[in-house]
Amino acid sequence: MTCRIGFLLVPRFSALGFLCAAEPLRVANRLAGQNLYEWKVISHDGAAVSASNGMLMAADGALADIASDHSFPLDWLIVCSGFSPLDGLNRKADSVIRRLAGIGVQIGGLDTGAFILARAGLGRDVRMTMHWEALPAFAEAFPCLQASSELFEDFTTIFTCAGGTASIDLMLNRISRLKGAAFARRVSEQFIHTTIRPPAAAQKLPLKSGQASHNRILTRAINMMESVTDRRIAIEELTRTALCSARHLERLFHAHFGWGVSQHHRKIRLARARTMLRETDMAIADIAVACGFESRTNFSRAYNVEFGCSPTQDRIEPDVLKFSAD
Repeated sequence: MTCRIGFLLVPRFSALGFLCAAEPLRVANRLAGQNLYEWKVISHDGAAVSASNGMLMAADGALADIASDHSFPLDWLIVCSGFSPLDGLNRKADSVIRRLAGIGVQIGGLDTGAFILARAGLGRDVRMTMHWEALPAFAEAFPCLQASSELFEDFTTIFTCAGGTASIDLMLNRISRLKGAAFARRVSEQFIHTTIRPPAAAQKLPLKSGQASHNRILTRAINMMESVTDRRIAIEELTRTALCSARHLERLFHAHFGWGVSQHHRKIRLARARTMLRETDMAIADIAVACGFESRTNFSRAYNVEFGCSPTQDRIEPDVLKFSAD
């Protein structure tokens, strides 16, 4: 039986995430010698949709029309988004998505699609994942939902993915469920995708600093810093995790980065603050607290030193990427 899929493209969607989801389905059909999958490209109004890279993708129809098209009953609806996902669809679209879920259509989200699923009232009983860069904004916008950093989360009725090339792994997982692991490997090989990654595979490398990534002490310390961004970490906590003395840890940071332990953690917290500043509607004072700064004044001073502008100036740049539950 053919699985019918709708790819709902949201303005500024990730073209890579979408294509990495669609192409495994095409290859699966070719290798199987039959249409295991059929799909349509959908937009909220039936018009062509522009991806974040400027590519214009034609749509086969509008969401409301295809959702009620009895000649193409959907089995899956996959929301493909990227920057500013909640700005690209209105509440009427949320209602259609919710109705489809209610009649048994499996609902998926790629990249930042989890934001749209969450606003539509889905995902209350499952974990949902998204691109790592959007995780802090999702946690702030939907604090009652379970945000995940997995490559993908597949609960059958609700499935989400970090986007990018992780869309291949999600689809291979679903193809394997239908046709078996050996068939999924054949599909994977067509993309020179030599390893089908499990959901728990990391979205990003823990370190991006060359030789520092080979130092286990630094790796342990920085991983802890990246997991604790809502407060300052005492040096004693870090040394217990890193399994070294405070003096040795300071010496390592200065040797590899040119600055000390506390400054490195401050840079990580400021980077998170910048993401939240640009991608959410949170008040600057609230962002300061969420990133471990005692006051807005201290936060603004540190931000200016790090980025050369104030938080307010950074927020009003022309290409702001917003996530908001409202």
